[in-house]
Amino acid sequence: MNIRFFALASASVLALGVVGAQAADLTYEPAPVTAAAPAAFNWTGFYLGVHAGAAITDFDYSSPQGNFADFNDDNTGFLGGVQAGYNWQFDNIVIGAQTDFSYTSAKVSLDGFEGSNFEQKLEWLGSTTGRIGYAFDNLLVYGKGGVAYGQSKLSLNTPVVAYDESQWHVGWTAGVGAEYAFTQNITGLLEYNYVDLGSQTYAFDSVKADLTSNVIKAGLNYKF
Repeated sequence: MNIRFFALASASVLALGVVGAQAADLTYEPAPVTAAAPAAFNWTGFYLGVHAGAAITDFDYSSPQGNFADFNDDNTGFLGGVQAGYNWQFDNIVIGAQTDFSYTSAKVSLDGFEGSNFEQKLEWLGSTTGRIGYAFDNLLVYGKGGVAYGQSKLSLNTPVVAYDESQWHVGWTAGVGAEYAFTQNITGLLEYNYVDLGSQTYAFDSVKADLTSNVIKAGLNYKF
């Protein structure tokens, strides 16, 4: 009886030792740490930026007094300047307001008789617009529209007289664009705008000038 009990007890202790040794050999690896997803880009905030591109400008003239022939001409000039604005984001909808100012080199000239020359240059161009767009995280596609303004200079040089006059032109603009956020602060944009600066009458011979422009530009913004 005692021998049998001793044998059973020894077998139980041995079995427990084997199970314990096997359990000790088991290794438990910690659960993998899941990296946090990057925060979605938020377009709300103030920004400043620069841009450059081309202004394809159409100059349309008429002379009510008939001393100069009516004519139409166009020119593609360089455009470069600055912009500032503010965006508000609501879910994926982004609305904003922006103002910009650009220097342009667009001009046309007409050589007349006996060494006379007529020239008109769009010296600078600006706009104040509203924007509305849809954000795909860090990509924003948008439309815009508002008031456009600029200054144009008319020059007439003849062997007997030299005449210069600058006038403000005010009209409207509408366009579309896309903006991409490279970082939380740096964004790049590509934009097209149609600009109608309306008509303005110049004192010299009451020449009436009607200016329109197709503006294509790329730029960078710094978002605060």
